[in-house]
Amino acid sequence: MSKRLKSDQEGWNKNVDLCMDVMTFLRNDRITQLSKDYAGVLTRDGEDCYTFVESTFPSTSERRNVHLYEGDHITCTKSLNGSLRLNFKNLKIGSDFSVDSYAFEVADEIRQALNGLVEK
Repeated sequence: MSKRLKSDQEGWNKNVDLCMDVMTFLRNDRITQLSKDYAGVLTRDGEDCYTFVESTFPSTSERRNVHLYEGDHITCTKSLNGSLRLNFKNLKIGSDFSVDSYAFEVADEIRQALNGLVEK
């Protein structure tokens, strides 16, 4: 997998719709909860009007730790409560291993993983 956010991969189009009204039909929550992911269908009803209907199929198993970024040295996952976690991959130390190079590469991957995920 290439080193970039999943939403930036081929086949995804990133857009921002400003000033939109969204009517939600949720199974359990009265209103949408901050940082909670909902599965369902979003329909554009008009110029600035949308309707979201949460899926009615029961969630038998929620996927834990959704991968948002996968690099050579780290992965960034999102837990069910919305928190982000950086995970280090196994460290391979060979005869050409450089601590400084490794540290710079890890720092660059952390910057790439968090860029766009953390509000400025």
